Amino acid sequence: MKAIKQISFILFAILTMGSCEDIIKVEVTQSQVKLVIDAFVNNLDTVQKIRLTKSINYFDSSNTEPPVTDATVIIADSATLKVFPFVYTTNGNYEWKPNKNTGDTFTVGHTYALLVITKEDTLLSFSHMNPSIVKFDSLRTVPSEGNGPPQKRPGKFVELFAKDLTGPGNYYWIKTFRNDSFYNEVQKLNLSQDMGNGSPQQDGGLFIYPKRFSGINKFQRPYFDGDKVRVEIHSINQLCYFWFSLVANENRNSGLFATPPVNIPNYCFFSVSFTNPSNPFSFKIKDPRNPPPVGGFFCVSDVRSAEILVKM
Repeated sequence: MKAIKQISFILFAILTMGSCEDIIKVEVTQSQVKLVIDAFVNNLDTVQKIRLTKSINYFDSSNTEPPVTDATVIIADSATLKVFPFVYTTNGNYEWKPNKNTGDTFTVGHTYALLVITKEDTLLSFSHMNPSIVKFDSLRTVPSEGNGPPQKRPGKFVELFAKDLTGPGNYYWIKTFRNDSFYNEVQKLNLSQDMGNGSPQQDGGLFIYPKRFSGINKFQRPYFDGDKVRVEIHSINQLCYFWFSLVANENRNSGLFATPPVNIPNYCFFSVSFTNPSNPFSFKIKDPRNPPPVGGFFCVSDVRSAEILVKM
């Protein structure tokens, strides 16, 4: 009789809780449209792009952020005052082509200013170009069998061999390309502080295993014969590392213990007026306590890379 009462109580509880489930539709309005600046440039001899768009509503599923087509976008070298103008092309992209023969390139150790002028504001940001690793030792392939989850079609994984710069405080963004397609998913964001864990006792050696192996492979999709794999190691600064970490953490913010989603704060851009219009480093911040409505980041990176052709 006692068992029957317990079962009846459990069934009653299940039915009661199930009947209390309501679907709540939340209407979220965008109180302030932000200018989004994607300004990650480097010293590779390829066209450099900076993209300007306007933010859209959180629940907007169109994924069509409006491009900003009429801005002035310039990068200037603090050491030489050389100016690199970015010209608008399409879809919010502003482009500039380096030329090492004329000195039109970014230099390790220099500080650069990004100037973005729109109808609404004049924005300024700075980035010091830190050195990347000294050299890229090699890439090698290893069989997928025994080095990851079981595969229906065994292939190869790739492992990089490169050493962190000697001395603490080096930060890297390790980017993987498969047949020239970048692994751009947030969950594949492969960042490294020094060798990989920021420990003072681990410095100047090979990147740790999660960075040099797990971070550059998709274990559900190994490489096959003829695949081209390129790995680039971009230098970034501490603030960029922190900003990327916030982006990754917000992307993983889900599940039972998730917190309310928030916008990533603007740590990079200032609203300014110039005291000397001919010098982008002669400026005054309008109101340090009131940052402009801007998202995104500006970073100038030194790059080391290696490439391998997979053979079975």
